[in-house]
Amino acid sequence: MSDQSELWAAVVVSYDAAGLIELTNTRDRSATTVDTTVGEDAALGVINLWPIYAQLAYDNSDSTHVEVAKRGTIAMLWERGGSASSIAKVEWDEVFSADGLMSRVRNTGPRGRMSPSTNGPDTSSRGRKLRGWSDSKSLAPGILPSSRTVTGDE
Repeated sequence: MSDQSELWAAVVVSYDAAGLIELTNTRDRSATTVDTTVGEDAALGVINLWPIYAQLAYDNSDSTHVEVAKRGTIAMLWERGGSASSIAKVEWDEVFSADGLMSRVRNTGPRGRMSPSTNGPDTSSRGRKLRGWSDSKSLAPGILPSSRTVTGDE
């Protein structure tokens, strides 16, 4: 079974059938069955966009990837003109924006921890490079002993 077929099958299991009928049959409001071709195409679209937004390959064995991709598939169907009264609208930005779910997959490192980041500037208002408290170059000269300042017993 292909990745998009597996993803679409996971969407079908997770979401209301009547809502999926409405989302996948945008041109035929009298339809009574889910259009699997449209659903799999939306799933494939999410898988194709995955490396761009998540900065890694889609892995259908990773439950986090599958959960985010299911929401992405619903967002893709809404974006393509679908609507449903029994499935809440998943906004495109909720999944695909810089703060969306895919960026969280990208930023999550080993053991589910976010990568370290800072919002502080790296230069002062005078244009000088700021250094952390533990950077020896941030201390005034002569504070730390050096080979030139150490006197020993000879």
